[in-house]
Amino acid sequence: MNAQPQTLLHVGLHKCGSTWLQKEVFNRPDYGISAPWGPMSHQAVTEFVAIDPLCFDPKAARARFDEVRSDDTAGNDVAVISHEALSSRPHHGKYYAPDVAHRLARTFPEAKVFMMFREQSSIIYSLYGEHVRNGGQHSFEEFIGTGNEPAGWAPLCRLSFFEYDRLLQMYRDIFGADNVLALPLELMKSDPDAFMQRFFGFLDLPVQYPDTSRKSNAGWGGLTVDLYRRSNGLVRRNPLGGPISWAFRIRFALTRRLNRIIPRRWHKRSEQRKRDALRARIDNTFVHSNSRLAQMVDVDLKALSYH
Repeated sequence: MNAQPQTLLHVGLHKCGSTWLQKEVFNRPDYGISAPWGPMSHQAVTEFVAIDPLCFDPKAARARFDEVRSDDTAGNDVAVISHEALSSRPHHGKYYAPDVAHRLARTFPEAKVFMMFREQSSIIYSLYGEHVRNGGQHSFEEFIGTGNEPAGWAPLCRLSFFEYDRLLQMYRDIFGADNVLALPLELMKSDPDAFMQRFFGFLDLPVQYPDTSRKSNAGWGGLTVDLYRRSNGLVRRNPLGGPISWAFRIRFALTRRLNRIIPRRWHKRSEQRKRDALRARIDNTFVHSNSRLAQMVDVDLKALSYH
């Protein structure tokens, strides 16, 4: 075992299995893995995302992490920091990946980086549901834009962010190619053994095979999302966190119950309209990026339904 646990930075992306990884893999002492800041490391958002850039101090951030790690990682080989917001928050229209990547490198220069990605039409569709669940009121068409916005304007969801080869290359340039692993969510579903072999091999840990069939943080049906969006202007969550109002709790609970009882066929019209609009918006945008990405990650993305 290592005298000092290696640090793994899991930087997302959103809607790419993060919740499952945090529950099933990232806090498993029996696997040799621990999460000093918690399986979902909210403290990392405070330290590297939400902080005023002029106040960022890598030595202070490292000291705060090491203080917790010294008590939490006894006997473990890997200490994980995991939060999908480290990659950006496209469902909020917030893009800051290079700034956070450099802050992470200044704080953990020896770290390894792990990211997961997902076929673009699938992730963008799912992110719209996340946008609405987080209080967003944009229609789907407003969320993805038209591609013909006037100068100085852009939709919340920028297609350029989903050219994953650029994000991956940036992390390789900063941390070194051998210290960065990127895998598609679809590989976890289609060949979980191969996924786990590559993940644990990257960390030099014995390969484990957790149950990948369990779903976490599943999205709502299309009609449920539409109904919830229309109520977002009436009931708001506290933007500063803190206690959640009784009205918000009741609305959320009713929405979840409604989502379970609405017949599946009722959702299809709403979902198909959105998917048709997204297909027309994307067209062949990601073909060249995905071709480069497939070579970088050594995965047949075409076989996993990437364009």
